[in-house]
Amino acid sequence: MLHNYAIEVDNSKQVKDNTMLDCSMELSLLNNLLREELITEIEYQEIKRKILKDYKLL
Repeated sequence: MLHNYAIEVDNSKQVKDNTMLDCSMELSLLNNLLREELITEIEYQEIKRKILKDYKLL
């Protein structure tokens, strides 16, 4: 072996990545509901605000 590298894993970033993925999935599903006209624009805005607030992005 020519090199001896130590690999460190930062699990705190992984938790944040999973949270962002969950948030993105929820927003995507919400967008689908709006696009299929199953919810109104007002409902969309209210739910989107709640999702972003729940994930502390707002």
